[in-house]
Amino acid sequence: MPSKEGTMTVNGRRSVVDDAIDDIRLRIREGEWGLGDRIPPEPELGKALGLSRAPLREALRALVHAGLLVTRQGDGTFVAAVDEQEVALRKGLQGADRLEAIEVRRSLDIPAAALAAQRRDQEDLDKLQDALDRRRAAAEAHDEDGFRLADIDFHRAVVGAAHNQLLAGIYGSLAESIDGSWTSPEGLNRAAHAEHDSHDELFDAIRDRSTQDAMLVAGAILDNQASDLEGKAVGSTGT
Repeated sequence: MPSKEGTMTVNGRRSVVDDAIDDIRLRIREGEWGLGDRIPPEPELGKALGLSRAPLREALRALVHAGLLVTRQGDGTFVAAVDEQEVALRKGLQGADRLEAIEVRRSLDIPAAALAAQRRDQEDLDKLQDALDRRRAAAEAHDEDGFRLADIDFHRAVVGAAHNQLLAGIYGSLAESIDGSWTSPEGLNRAAHAEHDSHDELFDAIRDRSTQDAMLVAGAILDNQASDLEGKAVGSTGT
């Protein structure tokens, strides 16, 4: 692809950067990179867009500032939102009550699990398994931050397996804004000591295309999280 450098104006790289921003935004909206996915590394992305490093980095910085992308040191750049409306929703959710957040999640997690059981493909299963492996490793290491991030990644992978962009966008806003509703010390301890917790059961149900089981387990996970927040005794399944 010819380089876009020739389209520069006397104002510098502004028009080139704007084109790159629009191109990346469109690729996200059309699902080339899903919510939570890592976008290609700069050399590969620059080649695809016909851009050199400087304008590409400026475009990426602008999208990070807008909230559509997030950079994780040492890991790369990831899709954090599908569009600006999602970013606005996320800001509005900040500081939400944790129990209310779980009530909202109940309206999303359970139908998402059902759709995931119906629509999942092998790539979805690989993402779910990777998140499960990281979640268990973090639990065994008593790494609370790693456990929380892997737990969020797992639930977002469930939603991703539903293959509904609107649902993924709404859920992504929740995941970034109300992370206090996701995990607890009790949940981490259960995951560390259980050979097969409820997240494993949810994976099994989605893998086996068992819609009813997926819905039941997704609801049980939220029940346990609510119980943890309320300080009540919980069962033997995971968060």
